[in-house]
Amino acid sequence: MPEIKISATTGTEIVSATDAKNYIRIDTADDDSLLTSMIRQARIWCENYIGKDIVAKTRVYYLEYSDDRFELPFSPVSTITSATVEGNAATYKTYGVDKNIFALDKLAAKDVKVTYDTSGLNDELLQQAILQLVSTYYDNRADFVVMQGVSFVEVPANVKQILAPYKNAFI
Repeated sequence: MPEIKISATTGTEIVSATDAKNYIRIDTADDDSLLTSMIRQARIWCENYIGKDIVAKTRVYYLEYSDDRFELPFSPVSTITSATVEGNAATYKTYGVDKNIFALDKLAAKDVKVTYDTSGLNDELLQQAILQLVSTYYDNRADFVVMQGVSFVEVPANVKQILAPYKNAFI
């Protein structure tokens, strides 16, 4: 079973607390730390939804066994810092627009571990999706919907529509 781990978050948020305060129309500094936390939570939700990193990170991807090319999750990949098979350095090639298709020169490899850096994404649509999600989090801190005995807060449909073109499911 594949495993993925974040070793370090190297980039910065693409939405600031000031951006969120302006969007939500908050005039005080009382909720700045809360907004900062909500921005991080919204960005993580968006990253998991689209399967790509918005903020640059160093990641480690592990496969117990590989006999073919595989996709490195959460692209775009900027650098492969190491690749090992059974603890030994491995030779490989990368393909694809985001350099996320990884092919080992050795077939039928066991204990494959790839450490790589992602560059992150940043554009106005991603910022808008994060701002809308932060606004929803902020406005619904205590509100919830009950349907068929289950309570939840629904992610706004327009956030999902904004993120749809970026979506890259990691399975």
